[in-house]
Parts: sequence; structure tokens; C-alpha cells
Amino acid sequence: MMKNLRDTVCCFLLVVCFSVEAENSDQQSLSKGLALIEQQKFNEAEEYFLNLSQAFPQQVSYLNNLAVVQMAQGKTELALENLNTIMAADKFYSVTQKNINDIYAFMASQAYAKALDKKDQETRPQLLTISELMPVVENAGLVEEAMPVTESDSNVIDINDETLLKDKTQNWATAWMNGDVQQYLAHYSEQFKPADGLAYKEWLSQRRYRLRHSKQVEVSYNQLKIYFGSENKTAIVEFIQHYSAGNYQDTVKKQLYWQRSDNDWLIVQEQVTEKI
Repeated sequence: MMKNLRDTVCCFLLVVCFSVEAENSDQQSLSKGLALIEQQKFNEAEEYFLNLSQAFPQQVSYLNNLAVVQMAQGKTELALENLNTIMAADKFYSVTQKNINDIYAFMASQAYAKALDKKDQETRPQLLTISELMPVVENAGLVEEAMPVTESDSNVIDINDETLLKDKTQNWATAWMNGDVQQYLAHYSEQFKPADGLAYKEWLSQRRYRLRHSKQVEVSYNQLKIYFGSENKTAIVEFIQHYSAGNYQDTVKKQLYWQRSDNDWLIVQEQVTEKI
């Protein structure tokens, strides 16, 4: 009996030793990757963390840091996808959530620079790395889109702005459907830039005519999301739009670009990003 007990204790101690060595080895692997980031060897760091994340898909530190180096190289969509993978598995990683918020704010500022023909002055955000091994997650690998309207230390969303933009989008769609020219056009800024290259006055004339003469118009939308820009002065409202008039109908993904004007919000550009 004593021999069996001694053997059991020895086996337990061996397991503990192997576990400690493995953890130390993993921490050294993490530190090696962080060193590559500090040296700005982003290509090497991306390949390094990609291999680690594939070998250990439940270790969020590797996947978060992979997103960091991808963002540093301008691979915004890949970085966001990897961060969303972490958030789908466990929504309590504050570092990952802040990185996601920073990417959304950056995407909004980029979209506005393009919409208003302004030279982009916004540099890519430097995402936060994770320097210690984190507890493994149970559902790693299940990608689920994180909510874009959230709070972070650098970009606190005003709930009143979110509610106001939702209401204004609904009013915009209702005015369009009812052919209410005055209410519809009241949602647009005088700085509005039509997506088809028309001058603002030409666009106004065209919209007035179509609103007055279109019959049996139905406008609805779903899957609405709001992306706020830096300091919450700009926002993108994205949704799936369902439109029909007479025998014509279509479904598209649309974005409305809003800009804060005093205590109100006005549309400065709109575009269809995908036909469904």
C-alpha cells in the first residue's frame, strides 16, 4: 500500500513539474512575440502569433497580439475578425474590447475622410497587447460580431446620441415612404455630397421630383448598427434596406454618414455598399 501511495505521489509531482515547465515555455513564447512587436518586425510577429494561435486556439493572448500586428500593418478587417473571435468566446476581456472600440472609431474616421474628400489625418490606432498568458476560453474559434456601440476609456458613447440617431433614421425612412419632401430633406446637411457625383442642387431637384411622383413606396430596414467616430462628432448608421415602389423592389446594405451639428445630427453622405 505504501508503495502504491509513493508511486501516486511521484506521478503527481511529475505532472506538476511538466505543467510548470509548459507554462514557463508558453510564457517565453509570448515574450518572444512581444519582442518582435517592440522591434516593429510586424511581418515576423504576424507569422509567429499566427502559428501560435493555430497551435493553441484557446489561448486568447496569442490571438489578441496577432490582431495587434495585423492592425499595425493596415489589415483592419483581419484584426477585427480575430478580436471578435475572442469576444464571442468570452465577453469580459477589457483589453480586447478596447481594441475593438478603437478599430471602430478608426473605421468611422476613415469613412468620413473619404466621404468629405478630406486628407486623412487619423493614424492607425496602436492596439493594446497582452503580455501575460490568459485563462483559456471554451468557445474559441466561433466568430460572432461584437456590438459596435459600446463604451471604452477613450470613446464613451452618449446613450442620447444613440437613441437620437435611431429615431432620426426611422423618421428619415418614414418621410421617404410618405413622400414628405420637407421632412425628408430636413435630415440632410447643406454639405451633403451625393454618391453619384451630382452637384448638391441637382440632387435636391432630383429627390424632390422622385419623392413627389413615386407611388406605393415602402421603405423598411433591419440589422441596424451605429459606429461612432472620434469624440462622437461623426457616426455611421448601417442597415439592410428593403425598398419597393410599384413593381420595382430591391434589398441593399446602406450606410448613412451623420455629422453632429450643434445638438442635432445631419446626413453628409449616403451610399449603398452591397446589393443583396
